[in-house]
Amino acid sequence: MIAALLSAAVLAATVPGARAPDRSAVRERNGASRDASDPTSAEALQALRLLADEDLDAARAVAEPLLAANPAAAGAKLAVGVLRLYEQRYEDAVRLIEESGTGDPAGYLSLARAARDVTKDHARFDGDRVVVSYPKGKDEVLVPYLVETLERQRDALERALGGVPEGKLAVEIVNDVKELARLTTLTEAEIRTSGTVAVCKFNKLILLSPKALLKGYDWQDTAAHEYTHLVLTRRSRNEAPIWLQEGLAKWFEDDWRGGTEPLSPFAAALVKDAVQKGSLVSFEEMHPSIAKLPSQERAALAYAEVVLAVEKLVQQAGPGVLGRILDLVADGRDAKDAVAAALGEPFERFLDAWRRHMVERPLPRGGEHELRRLRFRDDPKHGGTWSEWAEIQDDRARGYARLGDLMRARGRWAAARIELGKAYERVGARVPILSDQYALAALQSGQDALAEKVLVEAIGWHPDYAALHVHLARLLARREDWARVREHLLLANRHDPFDPEIHAGLARALAALGDPSGASREERFGRILLPEGRHP
Repeated sequence: MIAALLSAAVLAATVPGARAPDRSAVRERNGASRDASDPTSAEALQALRLLADEDLDAARAVAEPLLAANPAAAGAKLAVGVLRLYEQRYEDAVRLIEESGTGDPAGYLSLARAARDVTKDHARFDGDRVVVSYPKGKDEVLVPYLVETLERQRDALERALGGVPEGKLAVEIVNDVKELARLTTLTEAEIRTSGTVAVCKFNKLILLSPKALLKGYDWQDTAAHEYTHLVLTRRSRNEAPIWLQEGLAKWFEDDWRGGTEPLSPFAAALVKDAVQKGSLVSFEEMHPSIAKLPSQERAALAYAEVVLAVEKLVQQAGPGVLGRILDLVADGRDAKDAVAAALGEPFERFLDAWRRHMVERPLPRGGEHELRRLRFRDDPKHGGTWSEWAEIQDDRARGYARLGDLMRARGRWAAARIELGKAYERVGARVPILSDQYALAALQSGQDALAEKVLVEAIGWHPDYAALHVHLARLLARREDWARVREHLLLANRHDPFDPEIHAGLARALAALGDPSGASREERFGRILLPEGRHP
């Protein structure tokens, strides 16, 4: 009977806000029945519900005394075993769930075993407010930046929402898509299709190492986004629907660095096109997770829609409206009713205003004309013959670019600059690889002024393209403009942290700026990242 009862506490979906569909049924059964063979079954279900809400303190207050008083009871063992999963005490979690004899009705045992096996050889950083478990080796270079990002995001969210959960934040970095799938309830196919690179669930952040992608990704913003999910889940008691959870997480994700434009040019244009064609992602389609949408394009559209919904809420009622909505949701109000109450108007009127906003909002400046798809290193469809030169739509420009690339490969930098320059004259700064290679050829052939002009213009269009910042930093280092070198290398590091040139350059810049400990750390990171057999 206990296994049947516990199977009702179906494992919550991977992304916060996706509530177990049968929660009300669980409540009814908890109040109406108790397994006569196991007097702890009702309390065990209560603890599991609290854990699904990420309310560890309340779950602990139920589960720990329950096991102490009933050390042989299946329900008590299961409840504490799942609690240990949420505490990242995986050996204990596996042992207790196995000893409960309940099988694996909600998948907790499989998750505990996977987490134990994936993290057993990890290194560990234990800070004042953040604990990071990470694969030994090059992922060490992520840790100080990750910790700083999350601590800044914690402070920003505390200011914005009036409070954040106490205790240390746990982060686990995983090597690849296979490990990310094992530690979550997503499949590998769902991860690759949607471009999912991080998950907030089970009282921790699970972050895919940027080394798993061909060109990295915005891993610091992503970590801040997922931490925001944890804060929102606790604040709303996990009752906020996906559209509200994801919209708020997207809205706040860059607050750790001061907050910027929430939409890429591509995403903004994608929304306008979808409104005109009637192909928006509905709130219902987003459930139970944006990660389960059928393509990266649909996922990008969904994120754009929901962040614009939050932007419209703030425009109408100020930033304080977000906390009011979360509090109303936590008190049991449906999200639509909570929005209506906070705005003082019917929800349908807000939806109309939001749809107008998606059409009328000015496009942000930028040159993205297609989705920057995340390309996974272990996916044969994302490597091999694929070339960024295919982004150049003009046939003649593409031909010049490829010829220039051949000249570059042969070390003929002046010839490369001439051919790449012909392509650049035809298409301008809108193709980042062309701008970058043209500027690099100019640098290598002694045309520093031209290189700087091209790089600065290209960064204006593509601020997230790491190589542009690396090559501008290389030019600035020649002038010993160390403050700007540091600025651009830190921007590059947000997307491509495993480039040894970034860390070697930061070591020089920090030493010149009077930070010897930082310089020593970056020098060591540069050595860690050098290919085997090479020396600085």
